[in-house]
Amino acid sequence: MNTKILLVILIIMVGTIAILIFDDAKDSLSNKIPETNTSSGISLSTSPDPLQLGKATFMIDVKDKNGKPVDNASVSFDLNMTAMNMGTQKGNAVSQGNGRYSAVGNMSMRGPWRVSTKVSMPDGSIVNKDFTVNVP
Repeated sequence: MNTKILLVILIIMVGTIAILIFDDAKDSLSNKIPETNTSSGISLSTSPDPLQLGKATFMIDVKDKNGKPVDNASVSFDLNMTAMNMGTQKGNAVSQGNGRYSAVGNMSMRGPWRVSTKVSMPDGSIVNKDFTVNVP
């Protein structure tokens, strides 16, 4: 009798975990990039869009609290896959003018990736923002 109870409990646990993983994967695999928080003033776009395997350019737009582009910031990024450890790609984004900074990463596998940005503003404040992107 104990074996049957343990089997039922195991099946319920596996089913619950599968549902949670599926729901999280469904949210992560969305190709949408989260909307910019108005207080942070950081947004992200990609080229190509949608992403593909291989090199990708990430455009990070930085604005101050009044919505004006910030050209004298220092922008760094970390890029890593969320579903599997593929190592973290790190670097500094290069200013393109008008508050836009670009960085290049290598999308080596299909699935969800996290782009973590760290922006050191000219006034000394630091803004961190994470984005999730997907390689279909």
